[in-house]
Amino acid sequence: MATARIEKYHGEPALVIDGKAYPPFTYWCGDPKNHIEHLKNRYAEGERMIYLGWYPTDWIVPGTTERIIEDCKTVIENTGDDVYLGVVLGLNPPKEWIEAHPDELIKYDDGTSHPMILAAAEGSFELPGMYSICSNVYRHDAGVVLEEMMGKLDKSPYGDRIVSILISGGGTAEWYYPEGNEFTDYASGTVADYSEPFRINFCEFLKKKYGDEETLRRVWNDPTATFEHPRIPTLEERGHINIDADILEGMATYESFDRQVGKKINFNGEGPTNLGVFLDANKYQFVADFYQAINYGTAATLSYFGSIVKAHTPKRIVITFYGALGCTNYYNFGTSSATLELLDSGNVDMLCSAASYNNREPGGYLAHREIQDSFLLRNTMFSNEGDSRNHWTIPFYRDLMQYYDVEDTVNTFKREFAQQIADNIQGWWYNLDNPGFVEDGIHDLLKRMKEVATFDYSQDRKKNHEIALIYDLESLHYVSNDTDAMMLEFYRVSDLGRIGTTVDYYFHNDMARPEMPDYKMYVMINVYCLTDAEREAIKAKARKNHALVLWLYAPGFINTDSKQIMSNDNIEKVTGIKVSRHDGTMSPRFRTVKGGHPALRYADPGQLYGYIDREIRSCIWPGSIYAPPKVKAQPPAFANPGFIIDEQEGIEVLGRYALDKKIAMAMKDDGGYTSVYCCSHVVRSEILQSLAAYAGVHLFVHNDDVISQNDTIVSIHAHNTGKRTIYFKEKCSPYEVYEKKYYGYDVDSIEVDMIKGKTLTFSVRGEC
Repeated sequence: MATARIEKYHGEPALVIDGKAYPPFTYWCGDPKNHIEHLKNRYAEGERMIYLGWYPTDWIVPGTTERIIEDCKTVIENTGDDVYLGVVLGLNPPKEWIEAHPDELIKYDDGTSHPMILAAAEGSFELPGMYSICSNVYRHDAGVVLEEMMGKLDKSPYGDRIVSILISGGGTAEWYYPEGNEFTDYASGTVADYSEPFRINFCEFLKKKYGDEETLRRVWNDPTATFEHPRIPTLEERGHINIDADILEGMATYESFDRQVGKKINFNGEGPTNLGVFLDANKYQFVADFYQAINYGTAATLSYFGSIVKAHTPKRIVITFYGALGCTNYYNFGTSSATLELLDSGNVDMLCSAASYNNREPGGYLAHREIQDSFLLRNTMFSNEGDSRNHWTIPFYRDLMQYYDVEDTVNTFKREFAQQIADNIQGWWYNLDNPGFVEDGIHDLLKRMKEVATFDYSQDRKKNHEIALIYDLESLHYVSNDTDAMMLEFYRVSDLGRIGTTVDYYFHNDMARPEMPDYKMYVMINVYCLTDAEREAIKAKARKNHALVLWLYAPGFINTDSKQIMSNDNIEKVTGIKVSRHDGTMSPRFRTVKGGHPALRYADPGQLYGYIDREIRSCIWPGSIYAPPKVKAQPPAFANPGFIIDEQEGIEVLGRYALDKKIAMAMKDDGGYTSVYCCSHVVRSEILQSLAAYAGVHLFVHNDDVISQNDTIVSIHAHNTGKRTIYFKEKCSPYEVYEKKYYGYDVDSIEVDMIKGKTLTFSVRGEC
């Protein structure tokens, strides 16, 4: 039987099958009987890894295993016996099971389960309620079916070619609880989950997190708290989740609210359980734990299913959807904040998701939703679902994607492929079954990509990137939906791909791991919740090479080890900079100081910073995405609470608020590393570039072009039309891999003419 695993290959983890590394992209075929010619073309391009599905289980459609075996036969007969196969299985239970197990469904505080529609790979089903994904009864019954199907596949003539199983379920097969069961029914004012399966899951989670009830009671600020019967938050106690809508409506109607009878606004976001966009963790820690337990339960189920596959056939890899930070309300729906527990379980080899559906157009940036370098540290990988609509699609999507001709499609495919290679992530092409591929030469392009990827994989693959972006999973549950969306998806779409070099993505937990590489610059994105040990681990990592650390908004504001869990002192202890707080809505806009500070080399002293000022535009839904309900245009910038750096000795002021000239951004040498604290949520790419250059990071461009690079390739995707200079790390002879021509010999920079959306990809290690 074929053996597939994730293992180090030339310095970085890779998908290795029978001793050979398989670089991206692979091909997701779906139903092979309808795509014979495409299968033949992909095989001719050199593709040897094909995913099949989605399939329901025999649980829902008896005879599905036999259909899978027949599909495997179709693929092999129309390609070759050297092809490897992946099978995608949907593990949702059948409607009859849900109807027969009312106690395994989500329960609201009125004792009912709410009817809903489950849209999944197997189809859409109107159900009396959503099953609890953490139900032990569901786990057992689905696991029995999964094991039976594994046994049948192994005994089939093609069982030795099946090297991966992708387990899917829940909403749209991505394991989230559908919107109809967001654990809050605002129409009726009822909340979930009061089911027995979730009570058991919540109990297990709390025991694992706190160890004993004395600690639980201290952190929860509740002397009556117990593991066996944990408190479920009320609708009012969940108020921080959607507080942005109230604040933004207050800002939009501020001038006229007192002219309407009975009109009230919540301009400052006051609420009994929140501090602005933050949950008041001093009193309501149990609310954050409740949401984290939902995520934990889903991860435990996926780990259980993965263990079944692994126990049955250890030579296969297990893939599942989980860990995406964006798109639907994942942090509330249960598929994000237990990512590390799932990766560390040893039962799952890859997590997957589609990239952000925003700003994918030519000149844009394909922002992934996973924190992929934390995966690599654990010898696991992230796999991207390459589902971009292209210029052959229906006019509605073609217009939103702005792929108007084959050149647009080709350039964005090149951009996305370079990102796969530079970030060292796996992936598959999806939605590519189109006859236009032949006539427009796309198959030739895909074949060339395979050749380039094979060349890249033959080289030393250590990435040697110099900037790490640091994220926090626990912080997801302490802030509002819109704050999470801004920090985790919109900021990644708007600016983080435009720093002038490639960056790596980690969770802050990894900074205590000795195998994590050292970087010249760390950007702390949403690191609001840090324990004492986690703070010291971050500082120790930064001190190893006197790195620069950029802290954004409220770093370390929450510390469950502290007597006062939320406090300004917690921020000072992590940044080394004293800070005050404004408990209300304020503008985060600031300007950099004049005078040419070396850390502000590319900043514009006349520009207002501190908010996202680029449009965030969906590529599959009309209109601007970065605009919450009740706000008709791009939402105004606000911070609530707001933070202000105190005037103090030992700091260098880098920016002051536009309104009152108080300090918004400052720098300090904090005992072996450079600490830069910016009170706003975000800063534009030119400030990130400036700080990177100050930290000694090599920048390939000094504008907003998208750069994807490792030590073998350097790829540039133009954000606008004009000349630009590309600066290489060392002298080389840049060879454009698609044009198959040199742009210079023994040079450290080149000047190129670009039009918006064009992609150039250079090998700096010779022809390939």
